[in-house]
Amino acid sequence: MHKVRGLVPVVVCICALLIFVGGVWAQETTGGLQGTVKDPSGAVVPGAKVIATTSTLVGTKEIETDGSGYYRFANLPPGNYTITVTAAGFATSKREVAIEVGHLPSVDIALEVGKTSTIVEVSGQAPQIDVTTNVTTTNITEDVITDIPTGDPTNQSSSLLPQRETSP
Repeated sequence: MHKVRGLVPVVVCICALLIFVGGVWAQETTGGLQGTVKDPSGAVVPGAKVIATTSTLVGTKEIETDGSGYYRFANLPPGNYTITVTAAGFATSKREVAIEVGHLPSVDIALEVGKTSTIVEVSGQAPQIDVTTNVTTTNITEDVITDIPTGDPTNQSSSLLPQRETSP
């Protein structure tokens, strides 16, 4: 019986540790991007090369659209990206996209028929909406955290307690 009582605190500590460690694995630090490449008539363009570039990446991320014209980039660090799409018989298309942590916006790109030396640059488009989730999230930057007022805990937080005299 004495051995069982000695194990109870150990089991409780292990269970508490497992509960709190689960939250660490749930933290996201990257975002993604997906979409479909189409021609002017709305038909999909399979085999188009989609390139994502930004100053936070070392090099570029490249992918080819599948048979249904679909592409997807996963695990992209947050930031502003330039998405470049090229395909044989179509003009090169460029688009600026903002990637946020935990978001996977859909950005469909319509290529224009033309020479591959022609570059079509799209800017000023409507913001991307992440249609894959129904969660509202906020990115908090370091300056917001450092500007949180901390105050004097004996003056401010204890003033909320009942029956406390607040005069000096």
